[in-house]
Amino acid sequence: MRFTKKSLAIKNSLWSWDSFCLLIGGISLITACSHTSTQSIPASSSLQVSTTAAVNLEQARNLPVENKIALFMGQDSETLTAYRKHALEKDASLPKPAGITLYTKISNSAKQGSLAGITTDTDYGAGMINFSKSLKEFPGAALAVGLDITDGHAGCKQIPTRAIAGITGNGVSDKDIADYRQQLDKLLVFLKDSNRQVFLRIGYEFDGPWNCYEPQSYKAAYRFIKTRINALAANNIATVWQSAAWPRNQGIYQVTEANHLDKFYPGDDVVDWVSLSTFYGEPYRDYQWTCDALNPEWFTPLVTPRSQQDRILAFARAHKKPVMIAEAAPVGFSNSQLTTGCVFTNRVKPVAAEEIWKSWYADWFDYIRANKDVIRAVAYINTNWHTQAMWYCAPNSTAGAKDCNQGYWGDSRVQANPYILGKFKEEISKAVYVNGVGK
Repeated sequence: MRFTKKSLAIKNSLWSWDSFCLLIGGISLITACSHTSTQSIPASSSLQVSTTAAVNLEQARNLPVENKIALFMGQDSETLTAYRKHALEKDASLPKPAGITLYTKISNSAKQGSLAGITTDTDYGAGMINFSKSLKEFPGAALAVGLDITDGHAGCKQIPTRAIAGITGNGVSDKDIADYRQQLDKLLVFLKDSNRQVFLRIGYEFDGPWNCYEPQSYKAAYRFIKTRINALAANNIATVWQSAAWPRNQGIYQVTEANHLDKFYPGDDVVDWVSLSTFYGEPYRDYQWTCDALNPEWFTPLVTPRSQQDRILAFARAHKKPVMIAEAAPVGFSNSQLTTGCVFTNRVKPVAAEEIWKSWYADWFDYIRANKDVIRAVAYINTNWHTQAMWYCAPNSTAGAKDCNQGYWGDSRVQANPYILGKFKEEISKAVYVNGVGK
């Protein structure tokens, strides 16, 4: 998730560099707490960790046993509560998620303050987040944490990143370094004391232009965070290095360059898992990415999303790292309204539930299955984007407009449609998934 997306500088259009905040490709930092009931679902056993590495993988922290795949659900506390109430509690045979996904950030310039959602109840316009409440609702579940250490909302000065890395100058003082590192330790102690398997996505979507990360300071900050995990003996925390898998070149983020991933890689000694976002699959041109004509310069991908995803999986295999799909949802589809629209504009048309499943879900699950040698965790975003202020896109509006900052995201709640929920249950019940019982 993301806070905001950095402007895309669309030329010869009504959008400017400062106003175009498209969030396609990952998710903004959403923080949340639940004001609804905190009645817990029955506790399941904690995610068991493998004691032997899978074929072609290094011994990785928090690797599921028996070559299984851990399914996470997210990504805010309200969404998680709704899934518990309207799916899990209504069907005792629906497998519980092996983990949940939440977000926080370290940034003194953030309106809500640092570590929002951990020390306070917080809503950035993308659902309420409260770590303690969600952990209580899902006892035994692992926790994936999207940790934002950028300040894209404050002009991309990279003060949090550089302070954590220990780089002074350009607005970062020794006092800033001490303060930010103290906040980091506060977070790590909280996660250690959670007694859960934690997947810490440090500076998630590091190569998403909306996040403004610079390679050298990002890598230095990542490495420092790993040293603090080790120093605090927080052995339940696995580090996750997540690419946005965005299919366009923008500024310093030249995804078509051969060394693009290497530029941002902090090193095998500090990375436990390689990760990526998968919002688009092989059939992305069928529905999701069909409005190039609105702005050919910016709305036309340079490479296919799947080729970017394949590239990251190949990188993981080469470095013998397990892969986590950390963000995934059928962007541009509404499971509740049975409509679809291009991800850049809310100009929707009817679509059958069966077609939604075929075009996005079937492709996603097939991709996981085809790459199960390396994909060992997947996180699905089960939310009604259209009801959240950050993601709202007015009818007939286009990404970058005041009433459609982030493009069209739709409604990805699986429980919003009986057919999709049934098919989703069928997939996650398979024995390859943690908590799955089928063959």
